[in-house]
Formats: sequence, structure tokens, C-alpha cells
Amino acid sequence: MTGIGSTIAAFLAGAAVALGGVLAGTSDETTARTALVIDASAGRDGRQLVDSRLQQADAQVRLPRSSEEADTDVRYLAAQGYRLIVAGPLSSAAARTTGASVVNAPDVTSALAAAAR
Repeated sequence: MTGIGSTIAAFLAGAAVALGGVLAGTSDETTARTALVIDASAGRDGRQLVDSRLQQADAQVRLPRSSEEADTDVRYLAAQGYRLIVAGPLSSAAARTTGASVVNAPDVTSALAAAAR
């Protein structure tokens, strides 16, 4: 009797794992993740290092301080498959030199509006 019980338990455990895989595969991953790459000088709010609107954004946020940081951020996020939105001269130049497909925004407000779409 113990052999049948352990067989049934193994079967049920396998079925639970298979069902979990099926359910996990039905999540909506068709929408691209969004990332904002905004020059640090533009991403500040007064004395705050990060504009509070950026902290609340449903996106990865990078605030490069140099052209090298901007290049690295744009390349990394593009390679990860993020939908990129850039703002500021450093980030825009990085997007041009890396050849990444991006949405250019003139300022933080426009970048956040683009991220919401």
C-alpha cells in the first residue's frame, strides 16, 4: 500500500509543477519593460538628487553624470530589451553613438509621459 501512496504523491507533485509552469507561461510579458536614461542635471529637483516623479515612475531609471555613464547605461538597457526613453544632451548623444532605438524626450515631464504610454 505504501508503494501506491508514494506513486500517487509523486504523480500529484509532478502535476502541480506542470500546472505551475503552464500558469507562469500565461503571464503578459508582451509589453516591453521601460527604462528612462535622463542626464543627472535634468533629473534633479532643486536640491534633491532625484526628482520625486522619477522615483515613482514604473520604469528603470538611470541618471548618468558623464557621457561614459550615459553610453554604458544606454548599451546595457538596450541589450536587456528595455524600451528606452532618453532626455538630456549626454543621454541623447549616447543613444546616437550606440545606435540604440530610443524615444527622445526634451525634458523629464515629456520622458515620464512617454513612459506612461
